[in-house]
Amino acid sequence: MAPSLRPLVRLRPPGMLLRALLLLLCSVPGVWCFSELFFIREPQDVTVTRKDPVILECQAHGEVPIKVTWLKNGAKVSENKRIQVLSNGSLYISEVEGKRGEYADEGFYQCLAMNKYGAILSQKAHLTLSRRLSSSPFRGSAIVDRAVQMEV
Repeated sequence: MAPSLRPLVRLRPPGMLLRALLLLLCSVPGVWCFSELFFIREPQDVTVTRKDPVILECQAHGEVPIKVTWLKNGAKVSENKRIQVLSNGSLYISEVEGKRGEYADEGFYQCLAMNKYGAILSQKAHLTLSRRLSSSPFRGSAIVDRAVQMEV
């Protein structure tokens, strides 16, 4: 039986090696680099329960200063005591809200990173509020053909 051969190098997404090399070169003192702006982390789809906290990640790399703005369904997200942009660019929602049957925080989020050379827009991430069907701890069904007494 022939021994199994494993590849010496793992394949990585296109551009990942170039970005890593660019980061390494640009961190060496005295090396001049062009200032490409790109995402290190982008927001991902997430499902959360009402009142839970959530962080949507966004980290961009390029020449500083980099300003990060968040969009929800294409409109700018306003910061308040409940919603904050963290120092790394990620969006923190301390308590996910749903109001009067409408899911206020539910929607498609994107981060917009800008520096003096340009701007980039992240992929869309869908924040979904989980829906509870019932607050009852009992699950399943039963067929009853006699009188039943239940103590609670």
